Amino acid sequence: MCRWLAYSGTPIFLSQLLFEPENSLIDQSLHARESIATTNGDGFGIGWYDAQPHAGLFRDVLPAWNDENLLALSEQIRSGLFLAHVRASTGTSTARQNCHPFRYGRWLFMHNGQIGEFEKIRRELAFTVRPDLFASMKGATDSEMFFYLAIGEGLEDDPPGALSRAINIVE
Repeated sequence: MCRWLAYSGTPIFLSQLLFEPENSLIDQSLHARESIATTNGDGFGIGWYDAQPHAGLFRDVLPAWNDENLLALSEQIRSGLFLAHVRASTGTSTARQNCHPFRYGRWLFMHNGQIGEFEKIRRELAFTVRPDLFASMKGATDSEMFFYLAIGEGLEDDPPGALSRAINIVE
C-alpha cells in the first residue's frame, strides 16, 4: 500500500520530514513494517505551495530512497504546506503520470488505497468525468480518476460535498 504525508504549519524544508526523522517517509518506503509489501518502489511525488498561485510538483518513477534529485530539491524547498507520496502500484504501470500527488489548478490530491474492481468500472467512470476535464487526466490510476470526478462535482467551492458526491458516483 502507498504511504504519504501531509504537512501544514510553519514553513520548513521538505527534507526535515521526508528524510530526517527516524521513521521518515523515505525510511518507511524502503522498510515498511505493517504492510503486505515491505517496499514502496513504484515512484513518488511531492507537491508544495509557496509564492506561486499554483502548487509546485515533482514526480518520478525511481524509488524515493534512490533519487538524488529528490534529496537535493527537498533540502532547498521550504514550504508551510506540502504533500508527499511514495507509490506501491495496485495494477497500473509505473509511470510518472501515475505518481501522486495529482495537480489541477491550485489543487493537489493523493489517495492511499484503491477503488475495488476498478478495471470493471473504469470505462463507465471515465464517461462520468466532465468532458472539459477529461483531457487533463494524464494517467491511468483510480486515484486520478476519482480526483477528476471530485473536481467535476464542485471541489473548488465545496470540497466535502464534492468528495461525497464523487464517492457516490463510484459506489
